[in-house]
Amino acid sequence: MAIHRFIAQPFFDPQEESWRFLPEGPRVLRNQPRPSLGWVAIQHGVGAREGSLNVLDLAARTNVNHPLPGRPGFFAETTRPGVLLVGLERRLVLYDLAARRIEETGLAVPEHPRVIINDGLAVEGGLIFGTKHLDFNQPIAGLYFLDARRRELVELQPRQTCSNGKMLTGTTLIDIDSSSRTITRYELGGDRRAVLSHSLVIPPASLPAYPDGLRPTPDGRGFIVAFYNPQAVPDGIAWHLDATTGAPLAEWILPGSPRVTCPEFVELDGTVKLLFTTATEGMPDEVRQIAPHAGHLYLADTPFESAPPAPPLLDMLK
Repeated sequence: MAIHRFIAQPFFDPQEESWRFLPEGPRVLRNQPRPSLGWVAIQHGVGAREGSLNVLDLAARTNVNHPLPGRPGFFAETTRPGVLLVGLERRLVLYDLAARRIEETGLAVPEHPRVIINDGLAVEGGLIFGTKHLDFNQPIAGLYFLDARRRELVELQPRQTCSNGKMLTGTTLIDIDSSSRTITRYELGGDRRAVLSHSLVIPPASLPAYPDGLRPTPDGRGFIVAFYNPQAVPDGIAWHLDATTGAPLAEWILPGSPRVTCPEFVELDGTVKLLFTTATEGMPDEVRQIAPHAGHLYLADTPFESAPPAPPLLDMLK
């Protein structure tokens, strides 16, 4: 069956080479005076141990950079306006955008020199997030649930290598482990503190590259997944997959940037668009020559008439 294809266009050039290295986790911000998108630059270059938070004004296409003393894997908005919860290295911290100040929460994953926090998703009652092995070749990372009421971290799934994009519908969690190319459906207990069963959404061999970030579609029956392709190719790709069958329903092509890291739905000029972050991350010069927009943020049309519901604001840090 033929699927609909959309062509994305470069929307924003982060300008600083270090910010193009590994953009991830774009989220529309609700507690800002102007329509804005937050995103993380996980690290600022090969071997770098620091990254940044960024706030992009979607209308003016101007970006405010917030350097951080470590590598951020994700952020989530809290009920405190302008205050984000950030997965920074191996701990969860608060970051005040206006004051440019970090506040410790005392919450952290187990210490390991080669494991740091990666992607995360705010959910009712807390947060689901993962970690990654920095060399991407050992299953020593994991998937966690932060129980906000109890201020407790629960390991849901061990033996992951690079826990990435997430989607929660009821008690069904879809989670990506990028290194193994697996998109897995987990059935959680009602309190989200345990995995009851799991199954693959789609065979790994059916995927065109490494799955990275994802976002649910407005109807909740599917998701958009970005693919990170480390090969010497010029273009990137993202798919709309049916969450039940794994069938591809649509695709997006990103000319000139093959390492697509994450999608996000945005509403611009009265229409629903998809914004994609892309990365350069150690890309050889010969690939940069055929992928001139690597590290840019892209924008594309969609077939959707509304955006999906935003994640809840975290209310656990009083």
